[in-house]
Amino acid sequence: MAIDLKGCPKAIKDVRINVKNHLEAIKTKGLGPADPTQPNEAFWMQKANSLGVLPGDARGRLCCNCKFYVNTTEIKEFIMSTDTRNLKASNLPLKPVWKDIESFPQAYCTLLDITCSPVRTCDFQLMGGPIDDDKITLPKYANMLAEDLKEEE
Repeated sequence: MAIDLKGCPKAIKDVRINVKNHLEAIKTKGLGPADPTQPNEAFWMQKANSLGVLPGDARGRLCCNCKFYVNTTEIKEFIMSTDTRNLKASNLPLKPVWKDIESFPQAYCTLLDITCSPVRTCDFQLMGGPIDDDKITLPKYANMLAEDLKEEE
């Protein structure tokens, strides 16, 4: 049974937009690391400097803790109902090749307009997430996706 994609961000509906936004986020917004299973000391030192925190604190500033990380049931259904479910980090045209961490995208970043992994981060990570089914009902988050979609128009 197909779900209604009304309200679904364009980057979830269109893999090309998602890939374009990923590449831009890697290039200009510090999205990474390429392989979260490795120590990545240089990456985390740069991230600590960028965020103005200690390296140990930077390692906790992951997408899954960010206020822009949305992993509601609706977002997960959007992902699983579109070709985006097949998007793999290793398929991005990058050298070195990025490591796949999950079998499909886990959530959506409203800031970078990408599907995302809970164990990566960027230069704009803000603690306060994730936005889940409980949080999305709170007044300050209730229109988060609708506002995001208006910006795309």
